[in-house]
Amino acid sequence: MAYSQSLAQQIRKILALKLPPQIFEEELEEKKLFGGLAFMIRGKMVLTVSSRKDELVMVRIGKETEKQVLPRTGAHTTLMRGRPYHGYIDLDIEGQKELPYWIDLALSYNQELTK
Repeated sequence: MAYSQSLAQQIRKILALKLPPQIFEEELEEKKLFGGLAFMIRGKMVLTVSSRKDELVMVRIGKETEKQVLPRTGAHTTLMRGRPYHGYIDLDIEGQKELPYWIDLALSYNQELTK
C-alpha cells in the first residue's frame, strides 16, 4: 500500500508556512520510512505519511505530550507490530482536520531533540 501523495503535499505546504525558509530549504528532508514518507529535520523524524492504513499520519510528539493529547478526537496510540510505540501518535482523517496544530507539536518536540 502506498502513502497518500496529496496528504504529503498538504504537509509540505504547512511546513513551508511554519518553518523559517532556511530550515525548510536546507534542513527538511523527506525519506522513505516505516513504509511511508517521513519528514525529517536535522536527522530526526517529525511526522510520516504512513502506508500502514489509508490516509494515516504518524506524528512524533514525545511521551509526555502523547499522554496529554490522546483524548483529542482523531488521535490514537501508534501501534507497531501490535505494540504501543510511545512518543508517537497516529492521526486518522478526523485528527488531520487539525494538522497544523499537530505539526506545531511535532516541530516543538523536534527542537527539543536537536538542541
